[in-house]
Parts: sequence; C-alpha cells; structure tokens
Amino acid sequence: MKKLLMTIGIAALFGLFFSSCQQSKNSPEYVADKFLTHIAKGEFEKASEYATRETGQMLAMAAAFAGELINEQEKHKNLTCQIEGDKAKCTYTVGDEIDTIDLVKEDGAWLVHQEK
Repeated sequence: MKKLLMTIGIAALFGLFFSSCQQSKNSPEYVADKFLTHIAKGEFEKASEYATRETGQMLAMAAAFAGELINEQEKHKNLTCQIEGDKAKCTYTVGDEIDTIDLVKEDGAWLVHQEK
C-alpha cells in the first residue's frame, strides 16, 4: 500500500512539474509559435486567429496568391521573445536564417502584428 501511495505521489509531482513547463496560451511565445507553425503549413486562415485584423488581411491576400504553391516549410526553432509593455519582439531561426516577428497586446491578448 505504501508503494502504491508513493508511486501516485511521484506521478502527481511529475504531472505538476511538466504542466507548469508548458507555455501560457496568453504569452507572446505561445502565440508566435502557433502563428509561425500555421504559416509554415500554409494554413493562413488558422494563422490569422493569432494576428491583428491588419495582419489577418495581409494573410488573406497572401493565401489568394499562394494557392497550391505552399510546401510545408522547415520548423522554426529557438523562439525567444522580449516584452516591452504591450509590445513584444520575438526572434527565431529557420534553418540558418534568423528572423523576427512583432506582437502587440490587444484587449489582454497577444497578437502578431506585421507592418506592410
């Protein structure tokens, strides 16, 4: 009985530890990761769920031009974000290239905001 309780206790601690390591759904890192993942798959409509209205409009235009030409791109890596007030700049790599993406906080939610 002691072994069973000890096993359950350890499993519960591991569960708490690993669930606390997940990114918050309202963090710039989470939003940027989801946005970039959908873009890489050519899922512009899903990506626009993580974007400002203006950026969503640009994605709609890109989707119209891209059509069937999208091949899944290499996954982004090394995503880190610097937050300054209601703005964040996230840096990531795809292959050997380093790129950035901007986010803004609107109504308490982080959204990707790319200027034209």
